[in-house]
Parts: sequence; structure tokens; C-alpha cells
Amino acid sequence: MLKIVTVCGAGVGSSMMMRLFTQQILDDEKIEATVDAADIGSVDPNSYDILITTSDFADTLRDSSAKIIRIDNMMDKEYLKEQLLLTIKD
Repeated sequence: MLKIVTVCGAGVGSSMMMRLFTQQILDDEKIEATVDAADIGSVDPNSYDILITTSDFADTLRDSSAKIIRIDNMMDKEYLKEQLLLTIKD
């Protein structure tokens, strides 16, 4: 099963919203995965297959073994869906 984490500065705002959107996409596509939300300071990026975050935090996490999806417009669910499905397919 895939392990996905959404990451933001505090782990309660945008990461929770991205977690919800990600889970909705996965449910709609019938893809099994666990989706967590975390803050940049406490996340262990190597514990996940996919990281979803903004470009600012993606640079900080770039040395991770996980695939990184950069989302700068968190309200663009279609872009998130496109990037998520492409990343899973890879």
C-alpha cells in the first residue's frame, strides 16, 4: 500500500486540506493508500512513497527517497489529481 504525506509549515492548515483532497482523489480512483498530514519540522520524508507540498518545502525535502509533488495552488484539485496519478503510475 502506498504511503503519502502532505507537508506544510505547521501541519494543520494547508497540509490538512491537501490530505483531504488527496484522499478524495484516491477514493474516487479506487487506489488504496494511507495519507497523513505533517509539519516540515517533524516529518520523516523517507518513511513515505510520495510527498505533497509547496515548492518552498519541496526544496527542503529534495534529498528524500520519496517522490515529491509540488503544489503551489492548493485549490487546483485537477492539477493535484493529474500530478498524483502520474506519480503513482511511475
